[in-house]
Amino acid sequence: MRFLILFIFTISASAEPTKVICELNGEYSITFKDLKKTYLSEGIEFFKNLARQTQQSLFLLDRAKTSFAESDWSRDEVYVVQYWNIDAENETFQSIKYSIEPSPIWIYPEVPSRIELQEEGASVTHYLEPGDKHPLFSDLSVDFYHVKNSINWFTGRGKLKIDIWLKHIDGVKGKSPKVSVVANGKCEPQEKKF
Repeated sequence: MRFLILFIFTISASAEPTKVICELNGEYSITFKDLKKTYLSEGIEFFKNLARQTQQSLFLLDRAKTSFAESDWSRDEVYVVQYWNIDAENETFQSIKYSIEPSPIWIYPEVPSRIELQEEGASVTHYLEPGDKHPLFSDLSVDFYHVKNSINWFTGRGKLKIDIWLKHIDGVKGKSPKVSVVANGKCEPQEKKF
């Protein structure tokens, strides 16, 4: 009788999607300085023209970040937990939730997102279009808004990369936040990996 109960429980448990928790550590950086070079504006133009994210615009964004002096960025450690819901049998993504400590106030979770499923894992990118008003701050518009959560099903590692560049609608100089978060870490073991 004990064997039968265990077998029924196993069947019902396997029908449920797999919930995977990833614990990530990283760095949260912010500056309110104005950008002197045009790397970011070039990246935004690529973004507007193609209506989607490109590797070139991401490259230009990273170049724009390096044009600031190290002392311009205020840095803090950040701890992230990703809660993935994955159908392990079909290797498909169901949903993701995540929490960040300390949580940057510039992140708005209810923005549009796109899902990319690749052989090595899934990624979910939340984005706003350049020129959109920030949903939480009526005096700020978006230069660049990109929040990407990803998980690698083979290595069992998760990643969060955030780039949010905002500007004041009234053109105030030196007060526009530029936020960057990069966090990596281990996820719970998964069957696909092993």
